[in-house]
Amino acid sequence: MGTIGGLLMPIEQVQQLLGHTKIDTTLHYAKVNQANVKVSHHRFIC
Repeated sequence: MGTIGGLLMPIEQVQQLLGHTKIDTTLHYAKVNQANVKVSHHRFIC
């Protein structure tokens, strides 16, 4: 997940919005929020 202007969205959508062809480019600029990672992981597991 990534954020644009405080909106939480899948990193793939952020990639498309920014026009990056490689996800690595988007991830370079992405800010990872550990709380969001934990929530996403919990949703996936449960």
